[in-house]
Amino acid sequence: MSTTLLHNQPCPHCGRYDNRGISIDALIIKDEQILLIKRGVEPDKGKWATPGGYIGWDESAEEAVIREVKEETGLTVTKVTFFNVYTLPNRHPKQVITLAYIVEVENMIAKNGDDADEVEWFALNNLPTPLAFDHEKNIKEVITTVLRKQT
Repeated sequence: MSTTLLHNQPCPHCGRYDNRGISIDALIIKDEQILLIKRGVEPDKGKWATPGGYIGWDESAEEAVIREVKEETGLTVTKVTFFNVYTLPNRHPKQVITLAYIVEVENMIAKNGDDADEVEWFALNNLPTPLAFDHEKNIKEVITTVLRKQT
């Protein structure tokens, strides 16, 4: 049985409100390359994206980054740095808000797993198109605001 929630009214069954979900995205950049996954699930199945996913219950955003990177790429995270938050309702079909993190990993030998059909390193100046959601914008933003300042 499906229930349509009215604006600012709790679900009569579970008490939850119709709120927007929160996810994380991991921007893994090494040697002028970025690691992307090919999404194996909808939405945007078949498109390349930064690794990421929803924040689990009783899990911090940073813990979610570490878990999602491991699940989708097999890589072990060594450093997590908050980059930006993306909140535009049209960025995702379910209006998901995402927290983007710059992530360092132990090595560059990645393997696909979880809901990633493929995993591949791409040159920052040669990204596949189209990318899932707003990921092209997010990648370009990290290049112009963080990487260019480091050179």
